[in-house]
Parts: sequence; C-alpha cells; structure tokens
Amino acid sequence: MGDLRKLLIAFTFILFTSFSNLMAQEIQGGIITYEQVVDYQLEGAYDDPIWDDYIAEMPRSGKSFFVLAFTKEQALYSEDPSKPKAISGELKTAIYKANYDKTPQPQVKQRFFDLKAQKITEQLEFMTRNFQVESGLEKKAWKLGPKKKKIMDYVCMGADLEVGKETITAWFTPELPFSIGPDSYYGLPGVILGLEKNEEVFLLATSISFDPPNHDLYSQLEKGRKLTEEEFDLLTKEKIEEFKKERAAEENKYSKSKKN
Repeated sequence: MGDLRKLLIAFTFILFTSFSNLMAQEIQGGIITYEQVVDYQLEGAYDDPIWDDYIAEMPRSGKSFFVLAFTKEQALYSEDPSKPKAISGELKTAIYKANYDKTPQPQVKQRFFDLKAQKITEQLEFMTRNFQVESGLEKKAWKLGPKKKKIMDYVCMGADLEVGKETITAWFTPELPFSIGPDSYYGLPGVILGLEKNEEVFLLATSISFDPPNHDLYSQLEKGRKLTEEEFDLLTKEKIEEFKKERAAEENKYSKSKKN
C-alpha cells in the first residue's frame, strides 16, 4: 500500500507539472499579496499579576501584510507599504515593554531571491542598524503529501517541513511554476500560497496580479552594510554579549541602589 500511495502521488505530481509548464510559457511575473497572523507575545512576558492586569484588555495577535513581487529570474518579499500596521499607542508600549529584557535579534525586513544564481539577499535590521547579507539558497527537506486544498482559484498540494519541534506545511500550486514563496519558505515546484504551523494557518495569499514588475527588483532593496553570513553572525554575537553585560551592570546598579 505504501508503494501504491507513492506512485499515486508521483503520478498526480507529473500531471500538475505538465500543465504548469504550459502555464509558465504565458506568465512572465506578477505580485502576490499575503496576510500573516502575528503573535504579539505579551502573555507570560513577566511573571507578575500586575503585568497580567495591564495586558488583560489588549489583543494577543494582529495581522501584517506582505507582497511577493516576482519574475522568472527574481523575487522580492517585503511588507506591503499600502497597508501600514494599525496598532494603538497603548499596544505599541506593551510590545516594547514585553521585549525590553529580551536579547536583541535581527529582524528581516526584505528578502531578495536571485533565482538564476540561486542566491538570497536578506535586508536586516539589528540594533537600529541596517545590513544586507547574501547567501546561497538552502535546499529544504520538504516531504510531499497526498493532501490538496484550494486557495483562491488554485489547487494546491501540501508539503511538510520539520523546523525544530514544529511542523510547517506549505501549500503550493504547480499551476504557478515558480519555486518561490513567502518569508523564508521556497524550494517547491510551484508558488507557495499558504503556510500552516502545527496545522494552524498563519500566512495566506489573498490576491494575485500577473502584471510583471517593471523594474529590477534588487534595486528595491533598502540600503545596508553588506556582510557575509559569517561576518554577520560574528557581529551579532559580539553585540549580544555587549548587550548582556550592559543589562547585567544595570541590574547590579539597581540592586545596590535598592539596598541603600
């Protein structure tokens, strides 16, 4: 039965691929809009009933919007500038307080994919500074499954990826045969239109336009200091150690002032 199941999956995939090759001849590029559920991570930020009361009426999650512009040779994933985040001042303050004592982490603002050279350039912000880090496209260990679902007008196939203790399911459509997707997910024989984490949807395509971008997508990357992966990793480690030492000194100073 296991071999038969694999044969059926392979046969279905071949049919999809044959159809998608015809579609690829017509589609030159386009723009996909995604909606992502964002967890504000307020719960449990402090083990203090005062904090629990402070955030009691605040939303625990919200939505962010992103666009994936693509051609046959390039793709650029970034926040949708036409849909700024609608967050109240009170919630912004709560998010800031929840993250105050956390170790700073790089935030990816944009991802540029050079599909021809098989490279990715990430535009990152780290401790108020901007960087561009280039690396090769990682080969991800996707496992194709037999499940299908429809997203907008496209029949999608499911593929699973183990990331730590979590299972990420990508829903991709061979009808759009570009090996791209939102965020850091790519490497399937079709555009990824939806993502689930442990069977819960957290990112979904909401619209597609097939008007190819009329400019070089790399030129749309924000400026930043260019570093290799190794150089950036070393820099972040050094800055994180500095951050920890500064916080430890602050806490020590605060403890002494309370005693006095």
